[in-house]
Parts: sequence; C-alpha cells; structure tokens
Amino acid sequence: MNDYREDMQNVHKKARWTFWKFLPLTIIVILFLSVLGFGLHSLELWGSTVVERKVFEASYQRTESIKAQIATDEAVLAEVEMQLRNPELDESTRYSLEAQATAAKVRIAIAKGKK
Repeated sequence: MNDYREDMQNVHKKARWTFWKFLPLTIIVILFLSVLGFGLHSLELWGSTVVERKVFEASYQRTESIKAQIATDEAVLAEVEMQLRNPELDESTRYSLEAQATAAKVRIAIAKGKK
C-alpha cells in the first residue's frame, strides 16, 4: 500500500510539472491562432467590402453606359426621321435612310433589353 502511495505521489508530481511546463506553450498557441483567425476574418470583411464596391460601381457604370447608348441611338433615329420627311429625296437615299432608322430601332431595342 505504501508503494502505491509513492507511485501516485510521483505521478501527481510529474503531472503537475508537465501541466505547468506545457501551459504557457498552449496559451501562446491559442493566442496565436486567435489573432491569426481574427486577422484573416478582418481581411475577408475588408476584401468582400472592396469587391461589393467594385461590383456596385461596375453595375452603375454599365447602367449609365446603356442609358447613354439609348440616348445616342434615339438622337440618330430622330435625325434620320427628320431627313425622311424631305419629299425631294430620291429612292436610293430614302431606302438608305430607312435602313439606318431600322438599324437604330434595333440597337435601341437591344439596349433596352440589356437593362
């Protein structure tokens, strides 16, 4: 029985030594992993914010460019229609202007479909 107590005291002593020996290392590893995780999460939030902003800007610019394209094609169409009102146009010129008007209408329809 006395031998058992000595063995248990020895085990207790070594366990306590091992615990205090590895506790600082364990704390350092946990703190390092926490800081690393926090840093990576912060970079992810920052990165996703940058991506969202770029997507928003690209979307806004795309919308504005489509509006500008529609406005340009409508101006072209109005100019062509004004020239078509001239009764003195020959048949070839009238045919060419009607083709231009049709092309402008098609471009407008396509641009409106992209919105």
